[in-house]
Amino acid sequence: MTVSLRNALGFFIEFCPCAIMVFFAFPKITYRFRSEWIFTGITLAALIFAALFSAVLNGSAGGNTALIANLFMFSAIFIIFAAFIWLVRESIIKKLMVFFVIIFYAALQYCLVNVLNGFLIGVLNFTQQYEAGEVYSPHGLLLYIATTLFLLPPMLTFVTRTLREYIREIETQDMRREFFILIVSMIVLIAMMICVDFTYYNVKYDMYLLMLALFLVLLLYQMIICWLIFRESVRRKRDTERRRTLEIQQLQYEKIAGDMENTRRMRHDLRHHYNALNDMIDRGQTDEIKEYLSTVIDTTVKRDSEVYCRNMTVNGVLQYYVGIARDEDIRCEVNAECEELTIEPTDLTVLFGNAMENAINACRKCPENRWIRIQVGMVQSSLAIEISNSCKEAHLNRRFQTEDGFSPAEAFLSDRPGGGHGLRSIAHTAQKYDGSAGFRFNAEKGIFTTRIRLNIRGGELKTRK
Repeated sequence: MTVSLRNALGFFIEFCPCAIMVFFAFPKITYRFRSEWIFTGITLAALIFAALFSAVLNGSAGGNTALIANLFMFSAIFIIFAAFIWLVRESIIKKLMVFFVIIFYAALQYCLVNVLNGFLIGVLNFTQQYEAGEVYSPHGLLLYIATTLFLLPPMLTFVTRTLREYIREIETQDMRREFFILIVSMIVLIAMMICVDFTYYNVKYDMYLLMLALFLVLLLYQMIICWLIFRESVRRKRDTERRRTLEIQQLQYEKIAGDMENTRRMRHDLRHHYNALNDMIDRGQTDEIKEYLSTVIDTTVKRDSEVYCRNMTVNGVLQYYVGIARDEDIRCEVNAECEELTIEPTDLTVLFGNAMENAINACRKCPENRWIRIQVGMVQSSLAIEISNSCKEAHLNRRFQTEDGFSPAEAFLSDRPGGGHGLRSIAHTAQKYDGSAGFRFNAEKGIFTTRIRLNIRGGELKTRK
């Protein structure tokens, strides 16, 4: 195999999997174009870069091969990174996190190849002579092929499952300092990687082994930092959701306690009503009795005693928020057909609590015609929830694609100081139950709609662990 072909093939094997894998951590709905077009385009770009890489090295056979190869590699990485930033509509910090994780894979493969290469040279006394303009020797190319076959399958599994879950859950606005630390350590890692490559061609072999050992330690340190940052970010978000759930449950408890106190007071007042009615009966005051009873009924019958559905958790949350809405002159229409479910009460509280709170906050900003419409029911094998409300404005990030007019939670920007988590909490809870959540704002009609779907299999809800 000629030097040019080995250089081109080695570059493609080292570059292409990373260039494609960086997209796998994000759902297809965030892609600017269809995934088939993107992956085909990235593969063709990698082939073109590989051909140019071989041509550049052939044209500069008398120069510093390692420096030229590194400069070309970093230039290609920069171009693909720029394309990745444009093609994926997500937070820039999340895209940087994914990009850094893929860099870990590339660095790990680089280390493994060099360790195996050192074993061949130092232990097996394997000798190698590089030709002019050669970067990938025959056995070096075989090592890259072998390490790709060994590392790529578990890495793809990690990216498409674990990493995608982490990226979906983290809240970037809460982790800016930690992300800055990660960026700095990643720059150090890349610089160390360049130094290791430089020492391989320009210093003694013992120094190269020392640099490689330091690089392996730094790589391990960097992987630990990345893992801790992901775990801490997810922990903070889940703590926020748990605290929010507890707050809603506390409000429900206070409402129940207030209702019990009202019942006790009504029973106390009822004795006085009986005494007054008895006196009017003794005096034969029939008209006065009717008027008195009408007044008592109007003042004692509470609208919040309505039963919306048989599910105690859903009914309690709806009673609480519908009561708040009606106190603020927001008209509510509730049509709920929901019995007992295998969904955790805390998750039901998160779904309905966040959706109703967002709806009430939106109605407060409407000067007139304030309303909320709630529909809950079973559609085939899914629990469907749709909450619509009057809405004056919504801050929409149009980088995200819509599906049937509905956008993901990330497409809407909160106007609260520091940002809000309501829509994302709804989406995360729905995905936990193998469902989905979509949001739509109709500016022309002034309507915001939250649509939630939870899949049910054989009467039991399928939850993601």
